[in-house]
Amino acid sequence: MEVYPIHHKNLFFRIITDYDLTFQEVRGILDYLLQVGAFKEEADDWECGKFYDIQLDNIHYEADVNYYEVVIYRRTEFPG
Repeated sequence: MEVYPIHHKNLFFRIITDYDLTFQEVRGILDYLLQVGAFKEEADDWECGKFYDIQLDNIHYEADVNYYEVVIYRRTEFPG
């Protein structure tokens, strides 16, 4: 898996994935995760991440979030 450092909305993230994601996809994923509060710093246990199912347009992503690290495990595109 490759690690991609990303600066988005004045925050620094590490995207880890085997997929060749577009910047639009990465921004959409991060915007969704920010909206649902995935990056709250007051969380007690950052040792284990939390899994998220993300549906953006006709693409489904499975991601694990641990602090500001986002691992994209699966990207499934559905016919639109």
